[in-house]
Amino acid sequence: MALVILAAPSFVSNVAARQPAPVIEATGEPGLSGATANSLEKRLERLERLLENQTLVDLATRMDSMQNEIQQLLGQMEEQTHELDQLKKRQRDLYLDIDRRLQQAEQARASMPAAPAMSASGSVFGGAVPGGTMPAIVPGGTAPLAGAASPANAAQPDAQVGSQTSIDPQQERRDYERAFNLLKEGRYDLAVTAFKSFVKNYPQGNFADNAQYWLGEANYVQRHFEVALSEFGKVVSEHPSSPKRADALLKMGYTYQELKQYDKARSSLNEVVMSYPNTTAASLAKKRLQDLKQF
Repeated sequence: MALVILAAPSFVSNVAARQPAPVIEATGEPGLSGATANSLEKRLERLERLLENQTLVDLATRMDSMQNEIQQLLGQMEEQTHELDQLKKRQRDLYLDIDRRLQQAEQARASMPAAPAMSASGSVFGGAVPGGTMPAIVPGGTAPLAGAASPANAAQPDAQVGSQTSIDPQQERRDYERAFNLLKEGRYDLAVTAFKSFVKNYPQGNFADNAQYWLGEANYVQRHFEVALSEFGKVVSEHPSSPKRADALLKMGYTYQELKQYDKARSSLNEVVMSYPNTTAASLAKKRLQDLKQF
């Protein structure tokens, strides 16, 4: 009996030695069946698809956000462009209003009665003179010399007097208004042509300085800065007593700034401030000089 009991452990160890080793699945996890592994793989695939879909969604969201921002920027740019156009229009209207007022002042001055002419003796033509006789008036509006018996004895006018071609004031005004209306309508090319013709036909006319100034303005609005600078310069040099001279100097400063010639711009604007203090042109020149400090 004792012999049988002693042999039992040896038998048990031999049986254990003959059993096969446990099988390890391909997943590396012991004890998982093939169905479980396939289920895990499918779940991983779904997660990957979800992640990919989420990435696409994020990209699409970002693109939509960027498109909205671009649309907002475009809208702001359009608003700023519109505001700039409105500012240009208001500036042009301001200049036109100033010009209209100058025309009215010139018309009022032209409609004032002229001072009576005086004779060589100091009496007014048309008034009574000693002896009840009227002094004879020779062509050219000059009075006869003292003691002259008749116009034949009077001095003849110089041959150069009256040689200049007479100008019809009404026709001059119509030509100026036609060019000015083209400018108000924004037809700048036609306005330039009309003002050039006016300056050529009426170099000494009542509106020659105004026409010369608006010729520069029409080129400035079209950003023809070199041409505008030349036209404004003619107002300054050829019409030194014109009310438009201050405005021409001011716009020369603006034009020099557009051409990035900042020293010349400052010089022109400073001349406005020094020569025309307490004027609107001087105030605008001071403001532009402040802007030029950064250059």
